[in-house]
Amino acid sequence: MLTALREKAGKIRLFTSLWETILYSILFVTLLYFLSDEIAIRLDSYHDIALLFLALITLYNGTLYGVISLAIVTFSIYFFTLEFDLNTFLEYLVFVLLFGEFHYHFKKRGVQDHEEKNYLKAKFRELSNAFYALKVSHDQLEKGYLLKPVTLRSLILELSKNLESATVYEKLFDTFTEAFSLKSALYCELEKERTLRRAIPLGESRFVFDPEHPMFAQAMAEKRPLFLSEEEIEMLQDEPILAVLPVLDIQNRLQALFVIEEMDFLEFHMDNILKIEILLEYLVQERYYNRHKVQASHHLPLHDIDARFQLEIDRLYTMYQRFGIHSVMVTVYTEDPAIALTLENFKAKKMRLLDQVDVHKSGTRYFFIFLLPLERVSGAISFKQRIENELRIFGEERHKIIITEIGKIETLGEWIRNYEA
Repeated sequence: MLTALREKAGKIRLFTSLWETILYSILFVTLLYFLSDEIAIRLDSYHDIALLFLALITLYNGTLYGVISLAIVTFSIYFFTLEFDLNTFLEYLVFVLLFGEFHYHFKKRGVQDHEEKNYLKAKFRELSNAFYALKVSHDQLEKGYLLKPVTLRSLILELSKNLESATVYEKLFDTFTEAFSLKSALYCELEKERTLRRAIPLGESRFVFDPEHPMFAQAMAEKRPLFLSEEEIEMLQDEPILAVLPVLDIQNRLQALFVIEEMDFLEFHMDNILKIEILLEYLVQERYYNRHKVQASHHLPLHDIDARFQLEIDRLYTMYQRFGIHSVMVTVYTEDPAIALTLENFKAKKMRLLDQVDVHKSGTRYFFIFLLPLERVSGAISFKQRIENELRIFGEERHKIIITEIGKIETLGEWIRNYEA
C-alpha cells in the first residue's frame, strides 16, 4: 500500500514538473517578445537571460526538463521570427547538459545524506534502547532486584525469544506492575502502522482500540508518547486513557501502541512513562534479531558469525547498492593466540561507537572482521594503521590485514576460504 502511494506521488510530481516546464517556457518567450524588438537567442547578446532561465529549469527539475524547455524556447522564437540559430541552440544544449549533470549529482548526494541520516537515527535508537534498558535494570537492582532471578533487561531478552506466545505480554505486564505500579493497560499490535492486528488486554483493561481517538491519532501521526497532565486528569476523571506510547522498531516504523489505563498516581510521571516505552521498544528490537538469527548473510555466509553482525552487513550492502553509500570492512588474519588476545582487547576498549567487530575462527586461524559503517577506504586506512600500531611488537609476518569495500564483500569471503583451505 505504502509503495503504491509513493509510486503514485512520484508520477504526480513528474507530471506536475512537465507542465510547469512547458508553462514557464511559454511565459518566458512571451515576456521576451513584449520586452524586446528582436528575440533571437544569442549567447553574446542581451538575451543571455535565456541561459539563466534554462539553468534555473534544469537545476531544479533535471536534464530532461531542461531539454524540453530549450526546445520550447527555440521553436517559439522560430515561430515569432522565422530565424533558427543552430550554433546558439547547440551551445545552449551543452550548457543544459552541464546543468543537468550538476542536478544529478546534487540530487544523488541529497538521497545519500537522507539515507545516512536514517541509518544513524536507527543506530542511535537501537543503542539508546539497549543502554536505557540496562540503566533501568540497574535502577531496579538498587531497589531489591538482587533477590530475584532476573533483571528487567534479562527478562526482556528471554521474552523476545517467544514473542508469539500469548503469555509474553502478560509476563511483561506483571513485571511492569511490580516495577512501576501499573494496574491495567492495552497492547495493540499494528499492521502497516495503522491497521490493528490484535489487541491484548492486560490487567483489568476495559478500553477498545479506536484509531479515531485524538490521542491514538496523534501518537500514530507524530510517533511520540502522549500522556495526560495533572490538570487534564482532574478535568477528565472518566477518561480511561492515561497515556499512549508508540512502540517503534529500529527503523523507526510503528509496530504497536501501548495504552496505559490505570497506574498509581505517584508512579505516573514522565520518567516511568519513558522507561516503559523504551523497554517495549527494546523487546521489539530483540524480537527482530531473534527472527533473523536463522538467516545467514547472503554476502558473508560464515557459520559462526553473529546474526546481528550479518544483518548489519546486509543492511549496509543494500544501502550501497541502492544509494551508493559507502562502508568498509577491515579484516585481520592471524594464527597467533597472543595477537588474537591483543585484538580482543582492542575491540573491547578502542572501538568507535558505530564500528562493529566479530570473530570467525577456523581451527587455529582467527579472522577479526571489523565493520566500519558510512566510511570510505581513506578512513579504513587510518583504522588499519591504528591496528598495526597495536600489533607492531609482534612483527608484520605474523598477521595479515586487508581492506574490503562493502560492495566487494564477496571477495572477502573468497579470501577467508582460501586461508581456511
